[in-house]
Amino acid sequence: MDKTSKEIKTGRFIAIASVVFAILLIIHYFVSLDAATAKALLELSNQNATTHAADYILNNFRFTGIMYILAYLAGIITIWNRHTYVWWFMFAVYLSNSLFTLINFSMTIKAIQHAHQTLLTFPIIIVVIGSLALAIYMVVVSIKYKSTFNR
Repeated sequence: MDKTSKEIKTGRFIAIASVVFAILLIIHYFVSLDAATAKALLELSNQNATTHAADYILNNFRFTGIMYILAYLAGIITIWNRHTYVWWFMFAVYLSNSLFTLINFSMTIKAIQHAHQTLLTFPIIIVVIGSLALAIYMVVVSIKYKSTFNR
């Protein structure tokens, strides 16, 4: 396998993974996280679960979620343009989303399970594990080939 085909396959892999993760994030932020989940999050932390407080939490989750969804969708660029900056941007997106999500991970999972069913926790779990795996893969490729996109 020559360098160009490895580079193209790596770019497509990152693009497809980014789109799949973006779809899973849409499910998480707009289906799993709703007013019932926000109220459950407040109740689990022994706070007064008012409608205003739940809406505030939901707006914060969704605002951050939209930014990460757009950042993940930027991974589509790797189909056509496999520039080093795109590589490191996607690495930063994968790593920062995973670390940001892990801050409130257990409480969010418990709130989703409390308000809905366990099935709705799978999208965010898949995104966090997959993003961390992709970030590690990207670092390994960068160290092994001293470049990006398996060049």
